[in-house]
Amino acid sequence: MHGRAGRVRQLMLKYGIRPSKRLGQNFMVDEHYISKIAKTVNGAETVLEIGMGLGDLTSSIRNNVNWLITCDLDPKVRRVYSDMAAGWVNVDFISCDGRMPPLRAVDSVVSNIPYAETSSIIIALLTKTSFKNAVLTLQKEVAERLMALPGTENYGRLSVMVQCAADVELIDVVPPTAFIPRPKVYSAIIKMNRKKECIDLGLLEKFTGKVFTQPNKVLRKVVSHFYGKEAVQYIDIDKINKRVYELSPSEIAVIINALGDRILYPLR
Repeated sequence: MHGRAGRVRQLMLKYGIRPSKRLGQNFMVDEHYISKIAKTVNGAETVLEIGMGLGDLTSSIRNNVNWLITCDLDPKVRRVYSDMAAGWVNVDFISCDGRMPPLRAVDSVVSNIPYAETSSIIIALLTKTSFKNAVLTLQKEVAERLMALPGTENYGRLSVMVQCAADVELIDVVPPTAFIPRPKVYSAIIKMNRKKECIDLGLLEKFTGKVFTQPNKVLRKVVSHFYGKEAVQYIDIDKINKRVYELSPSEIAVIINALGDRILYPLR
């Protein structure tokens, strides 16, 4: 790790990069975790890396995939890429806004996600990009939310969105010492394997954006509040009497189908 850590410090000095909390710049420098992430996408046709950083993961991935597209929000990173990429023939650098680059179809996505942008990036990945799998390094607490079961403390809107469209697998837990600078919390590497969506994700995003503002309330009250008292009659009694956070993604899909166009035109 000392070799990569030293390289990262040299690059930060050379290019005048001061890790930004706003951009979520915690650079992974532990070879064990970098190699583990790279191996998960070995043999992929096209890989999208969101957030190139200082290029350690980029360099590891590119040798084992057909095509790698990498992006970053920090303009200084483009200079790092220009110096590193001399002789690289299977890598493209594109601009992105920190959430999603202008791409739709890729085989795999890899990202050390900025903590502050985790939810927005994951939802954008699900709704705006077609991928077979995504390998993401994120805050351990968020990883637990993605895998949480209905009715448990960590279960919420993001859990529903992800589990409707992907199976989530924990790859490893990553300590703060694996990064420069060190974050204050543990991270986790997870893999999302895309599957057939339980319901249209646009409708799911709209519905969960409403009802999960009141996750502990009984669904009957929440539906009545947002969609009108008459909407309650369209939902099965076994579901209408559950609390919002107790509903599985498949149950929520049934509810959305039952409510129909009301999802598009809520009262509030």
